[in-house]
Amino acid sequence: MSFEGGSAVSSTLITFLLGLGIVFIGLIALIVIIKIMGAIMRAVGKKKPEPVSESKVPVAKAEPEGDLGEIKAAVAAALATMLGDSVKGIRIVSFRKLD
Repeated sequence: MSFEGGSAVSSTLITFLLGLGIVFIGLIALIVIIKIMGAIMRAVGKKKPEPVSESKVPVAKAEPEGDLGEIKAAVAAALATMLGDSVKGIRIVSFRKLD
């Protein structure tokens, strides 16, 4: 099997164009699939949620769970982690409920 100059170039060009065409067809197919999925998700998202009856609403406890000292320790540890400081450098003076 021998290739002549013109035959090898045309074979290479055809292979290149065929590969490029397949890639772009795949990309176009992905775009179409994503647009269809987006339309489906938008249609599903527009449905109104069912109203929740009063009996299904969980009742929140007014008092925090646990000991107040444990809560202060947890808050101080969280603040120390966020600030990159030692827990000993943080003093919590008071807690109050925000509305």
